[in-house]
Amino acid sequence: MELLSKKTLTMVLCGGKGERLYPLTRDRAKPSVPFLGAYRIIDFSLSNALNSGLRRIALLTQYKSQSLERHIINGWNIFHAESGDYIISLPAQGRVSDHWYEGTADAVFQNIYTIQQENPEAVLVLSGDHVYDADYRQLLLFFGQTGADALIMTRTIPIEEASRFGVIGVDGERRIIEFMEKPKKPLAAPWDPLKSLISMGVYLFKTPVLIKALLKDARNPRSSHDFGKDIIPSLIGSHRVYAFTFDDYWEDIGTIDAYWEANMAFLSPSPPLILKDPAWPIRSYKPQYPPTFISGADLRSSIVGPGCTLTDCCIVNSIIAPGVRIAPGAEIVDSILFENVEIRRGARLRKVILDKSSTVPEGFEIGFDADKDGRDFKISRTGIRVAPKGWTSE
Repeated sequence: MELLSKKTLTMVLCGGKGERLYPLTRDRAKPSVPFLGAYRIIDFSLSNALNSGLRRIALLTQYKSQSLERHIINGWNIFHAESGDYIISLPAQGRVSDHWYEGTADAVFQNIYTIQQENPEAVLVLSGDHVYDADYRQLLLFFGQTGADALIMTRTIPIEEASRFGVIGVDGERRIIEFMEKPKKPLAAPWDPLKSLISMGVYLFKTPVLIKALLKDARNPRSSHDFGKDIIPSLIGSHRVYAFTFDDYWEDIGTIDAYWEANMAFLSPSPPLILKDPAWPIRSYKPQYPPTFISGADLRSSIVGPGCTLTDCCIVNSIIAPGVRIAPGAEIVDSILFENVEIRRGARLRKVILDKSSTVPEGFEIGFDADKDGRDFKISRTGIRVAPKGWTSE
């Protein structure tokens, strides 16, 4: 297993626009959206890879990638050049095509030269917008035990929720016999008629199998060049494609509501992930801030980063990123404040996400009047108000 880890190339898909996370993705790529005030979403997939012994990692970047590139340079530039290990970014370069990445499979296909040059035994394809911790060595072990040509990381969820995902049918040995992308009537799992087996968007391939499939897909003018819609279905009948089941915590951060709920889940004495596990650290870039100063603040069930100034305010069930300043009389409830936000005296926030360097004026209220808030903020399906980077009413 350790040998296969060293002979595996990891490719992380980071090119999606993240339109459903707008305006948090107005100025940054989806994987570089902050999470819990201390991380970026990409940190979880990268930490999983690194903790699993995978040290050849390529990020396939595209839209508004400057923030992501800066984060990788500042926080993930950890390998010496002579080690042969690396974390690099691969934007669309025009090497095999003159267009941007046009699907998950096309993103990998446009970097087929890199795969051939590295000559790995296997290629692991990850998504850069998921929050979870997983030991990919277990995936590699199952891969070797089954003699699989391709493997999909899967999980079971209630069947009524499965139509949002790729749904998988398997036989008794977990070999995939059917794959349906976002079906209206999802397949039931063989072991539970009330559950479906869904794809997590994590794929492991034998390199020759992947290269042949990508080349064939690139020649198909009717293909959408997507792993779930095109590559996996094309392999099921002719290759050994298996499902590896993972049923620990996993969140696909696809919408504002999913993002808010995923953050809020950690405001508990029993969070879904143990972020302080020394055996499985979640790494990130930590900017240099002084200690946080608190005077007279009422803090309850919240996360507060360094460099903050909290004075005679009330903060309940909220996440406060580094460098935030909250003035006396302010109330922050069920909210997420990004780096260097300023909340002035007497302001009140409820179920609000404020992007970096935003300023809420004295006495201003957000989250209490939908008609008023609709003029300044995006309001999600469940009523979360979201302000873009640098917002102010002044």
